[in-house]
Amino acid sequence: MIAFVGLTMSGLLWFFGRPGNWEPITFCLGVVLLGVDIARRVKRKTTIANRFPNDGAKIQHREKLRKEFEEELYKCRAQKFRQDVIVRHVDRVDDYPNTDDDRPGISSWFRVGFLDMYERGIVLCLRIGGLKKCARGYRFVDCKNNEKSDLTAWLMADVPYDSIEAVNMEGDKYYYFPHIYCYFDFNGEPYERKWFAEKIDQPHGHPYFKKIAEYEEVVRNNPKKESLYFA
Repeated sequence: MIAFVGLTMSGLLWFFGRPGNWEPITFCLGVVLLGVDIARRVKRKTTIANRFPNDGAKIQHREKLRKEFEEELYKCRAQKFRQDVIVRHVDRVDDYPNTDDDRPGISSWFRVGFLDMYERGIVLCLRIGGLKKCARGYRFVDCKNNEKSDLTAWLMADVPYDSIEAVNMEGDKYYYFPHIYCYFDFNGEPYERKWFAEKIDQPHGHPYFKKIAEYEEVVRNNPKKESLYFA
């Protein structure tokens, strides 16, 4: 901010011909501003890549979380416990347990279901709703006009271990479910992928979630002139 103000003032003085050697000052302040902007952009783009000091530390982090989540998942399935979890944003951790409905974007903490795991992380369920068949696959249902869905779908989200800082499996006095502390690395969200699935019950009691479509595919199939949503 100081460099910006200085650059503006020296530029105006140079433009209006005030006495003084303003050209070198203006140039130097411009270089400072450019350097700050480049550093800010590089830092933002390399945050995920530089989260671990080396590949060994990354592997240890992934394996530690994999074992913890695997144990929790098997326990919940065996004892038929609820599989709710609280996802919390690392950068806004002190917002909890308060909420700010007026703040735009995703909340700093929210409750979802922990349903499965994949090779790089965990699978959460964000919502259950209906989808409607269309020429290119599926789209959202027109609830305003009481349109009926053709399929009950589960909106799933993949969260990589690399975006999870820590997990508290015991919960707290507000929510006794596990608390997962995440970096919101993907356009302000912790999920590297969102997709729709159909729940397939199996004889051994552990359901299988069959992929229906990628989230982006369904969004593209929605009519451009209508406001449809997943519900």
